[in-house]
Amino acid sequence: MKLSITKQAECSPAASSATAPLYVLKFGSSVLRTAADLPIVAGEIYRQRRAGRRIVAVVSALAGDTDRLLAQAAGVTGPVDCAGIPDLVSLGEERTAALLRLACDRIGLPAEICRPEELRLRTTGDALSAHPSHLEAEALTAKLAATGLVIVPGFVGIGDAGERTLLGRGGSDFSAIFIGGELEAECVRLYKDVDGVFDSDPARHADARRFAEISWDDALRIARPLIQPQSVEYAAAKGLPIEVVAIGSDRPTRVAASTGATEEVEPSRPLRVSIAGFGTVGQALVQRLGNEPRFEIAAILARDPHRARAVPAPVPLTTDLHAFLDTPTDIIVDVLSCEETGALLCGAALPEGVHIVSASKRVISAGHAMLAAAAAKGGAKLLYSAAVGGAAPVLETVARARALGQVREVAGVLNGTVNFILDHLAQGLAFDAALDAARAAGFAEEDSTADLSGADAAAKIRLVAHQAFGIDPQALDVATEPLDAEAVARIVASGERWVQIASVDPDGARVSLQPARAIEGLPTTPSEWNAAVVTLEDGRRFHCLGRGAGGAATAEAIVADLFEIVPASAASSPQALALAC
Repeated sequence: MKLSITKQAECSPAASSATAPLYVLKFGSSVLRTAADLPIVAGEIYRQRRAGRRIVAVVSALAGDTDRLLAQAAGVTGPVDCAGIPDLVSLGEERTAALLRLACDRIGLPAEICRPEELRLRTTGDALSAHPSHLEAEALTAKLAATGLVIVPGFVGIGDAGERTLLGRGGSDFSAIFIGGELEAECVRLYKDVDGVFDSDPARHADARRFAEISWDDALRIARPLIQPQSVEYAAAKGLPIEVVAIGSDRPTRVAASTGATEEVEPSRPLRVSIAGFGTVGQALVQRLGNEPRFEIAAILARDPHRARAVPAPVPLTTDLHAFLDTPTDIIVDVLSCEETGALLCGAALPEGVHIVSASKRVISAGHAMLAAAAAKGGAKLLYSAAVGGAAPVLETVARARALGQVREVAGVLNGTVNFILDHLAQGLAFDAALDAARAAGFAEEDSTADLSGADAAAKIRLVAHQAFGIDPQALDVATEPLDAEAVARIVASGERWVQIASVDPDGARVSLQPARAIEGLPTTPSEWNAAVVTLEDGRRFHCLGRGAGGAATAEAIVADLFEIVPASAASSPQALALAC
């Protein structure tokens, strides 16, 4: 078996072939107020990537940066405009792009930056208020083919002499819309601090009504402060629809040819989330949800509430399972290391209509049929993206491929812990030192038996088999090869880098250790990353890549599942869960 997994082509974290829809997403200073907003923006990009879309993310400077840079320029030049001002001011957008790339990498989302001189968005007119004329897109399209996600500093163009220019106030909107028009993107989405276009300012008028669709002409009249007018005029001339939306929302206002009726926006309360487990992943999840207004943490179950932790708990920790279950909640997130408790929580909550988001591949794999039946009984959702692949959306990629044809095989690197250890063995570390390094990095639990025996990867490939072939995970036998003393000795003696590969086809499933040279096109990314290839019977392949271990990556997959629950949740409070367990 040869895998074709590479960071440099069709791989991150959802299939990124030329046929995947292209979305241009613009994030302005209203949603990028400070560096603390970067994880939220990275999370929104992750949601779009795991849906199988190629993304060009256009960013503004953080709030206030442009004004500060202009003031600094004025302090040097005085009242005279200087041709060099765009060189200084554009640093705000470049800084944001670099920070966003770091935020994406942290959660396992590979990205490239396309800087102004590479982007070559050509402009005419005044250097501080230039107008786009055409896009020389070769560098952008090459980077897009490499990773499926390109970050572009907005607001900046290139003049006739190769000098930097600025597109005027609101110019990042124009950058995004112009790029979308030139690339014939399926969607250009502008993220704002309001969820769409309203007939009046919703911050001032409680009865403001939202447009589901509004014409370009009406948008120029009504939404002038919200969208740069020149960009709307360009979109109208190009016949290019625009979407205006808030981060996390899936109900944008569409700016296109006609205006529809307005709709009343019902106020909704945040969804209450109870977190079972407050270790590495639980703390990362609490930190990630800190600035998400759509969710509030209702309860946290912890084995040892007095243990020193890097992230403070926003609610009192409890060790009492009954008290945890009695807390009124909408969603329980299972990030426990104890499978017995996790299974109990899932089995108790689902029939009562409480949604479950689980990172426990063993709980879901061992009890999938029972838990699915319990979810159906309670009308609840059972989501477990984080249980397979961490930030690599393996299950979503398999589902997308299966919708297009019959699956022949799924194969990949599905255990970040083992492959981290194998990578460090190849670097000359002793096994115990490599395992200690994995624990220190937060990629391995204190008891790593499930990882080293192959049981962890086996549980994951069972869930993949269910998604690919409809097989009951509990009924699937998986042949596993452990990373034991004998295997370690063989690997060290070979002097090569090895990997753990999990695969499944209609004839069976296996977890094996193989020399990396036997695997075609292994990713050059850090070894805790996961990757998978889905091959259809007609030969088409779908790839995904992402961090498979670590708190931030796993938490991001959980948050994406949480957002899948938001549209299905009623505004009214569900019945409180009160069970005797």
